[in-house]
Amino acid sequence: MNVTSDFELLSVTIQVEGRPDMHVRLAPPEDGGAGPPPPPLVLREGSEFRVRLEFAVGSGRDLEGLRFVDERTRQGVTVGHQEILLGDYRRGGPYEIVLPPERLPIGHMARDVYQVTGTFADKDGRLLGCESHSFEITKDWPR
Repeated sequence: MNVTSDFELLSVTIQVEGRPDMHVRLAPPEDGGAGPPPPPLVLREGSEFRVRLEFAVGSGRDLEGLRFVDERTRQGVTVGHQEILLGDYRRGGPYEIVLPPERLPIGHMARDVYQVTGTFADKDGRLLGCESHSFEITKDWPR
């Protein structure tokens, strides 16, 4: 979902070495997220993954201090929160950022569905865009 015309999120991809890229389905701006949510992405416990973000900067103005805030919840409780400074960007693009690798927890207590909300803001705290998706941690990869 785009909040301003200064920023357009083009894609969010989950990358796991040795596995095909998993593309997060983004709600079209005119949908506003009203459609049914897609099924969660399935990830094996203990996997190391990276998130790849692709975006463009609109013709309104250059972006300074772009940051990405990632919040994860499980059964309504926040279990992860990180804020990553992405930098300054001129109008144009597309730009691609690959976030640092993360490792999923291991064990039956970690196996569940997690909701993720990613928010983009500039140095002034102006909300530029957001996306949400879910993933499920399982014992094994789906067949």
